[in-house]
Amino acid sequence: MEMNKNIKGIIIGGVAEIIACILLFLLTAFALTKAGYIPDSIISTLTTVLSAASCLIGGFITGRLVKSSGMLTGAATGFILLFIQLLISLISGELSPTVMIIIKAAAMILSGAIGGIFGVNKKEKI
Repeated sequence: MEMNKNIKGIIIGGVAEIIACILLFLLTAFALTKAGYIPDSIISTLTTVLSAASCLIGGFITGRLVKSSGMLTGAATGFILLFIQLLISLISGELSPTVMIIIKAAAMILSGAIGGIFGVNKKEKI
């Protein structure tokens, strides 16, 4: 029963982080379009920050649902988005081994774990 609850929470958190990622990227794309010129150097950092924020949201939701093992389930949720982004990059032919991929992977998994910890430790409203 406990394993099914964890898997269900990770899947729901993964879907939530994918939706959050899409919404954050759309909102940022709109804002950057309105801003005009965008330096190329900022794009990679911006995508890492937005992806990490999405993983934080997904990890938090997973932690709230599972109510235990927040760090582990949150990190697993963060890995879901990382895997999807790496798969899309591989399919599109844009995947090149750089240090930024390692930084992005660490940021996403770590922020998912932190979100999971916050989700588990959030107090219920009375």
